Amino acid sequence: MHSPLELKFLRLFEQYNFDPQKQVPIPEEAPISIADFAMPKERLAIYIDGAAFHTGGNRLRDKFIRDRLRGANPPWHVVVLYAADLAKGKALVEELKGITE
Repeated sequence: MHSPLELKFLRLFEQYNFDPQKQVPIPEEAPISIADFAMPKERLAIYIDGAAFHTGGNRLRDKFIRDRLRGANPPWHVVVLYAADLAKGKALVEELKGITE
């Protein structure tokens, strides 16, 4: 894990038996990004965005990469989570599980 926020999401995922891979090159064959969490077979990439890092040029770069993944053939499900999303708890994890089913 690279950040305290990623660790909090990992703990939340573990609490509700959701087990994505950590720090995954996306796409695997020719990476353009490292997802904080991913389920490659289901084409789900999860990015944890902290407000401090994702501003200005970083934000524009991230948007470009995520738009490319969403537009891939077949497309990736790209989910961006923020600290406020932790409050959703189990509902958030159930939503993510729904994407992978």
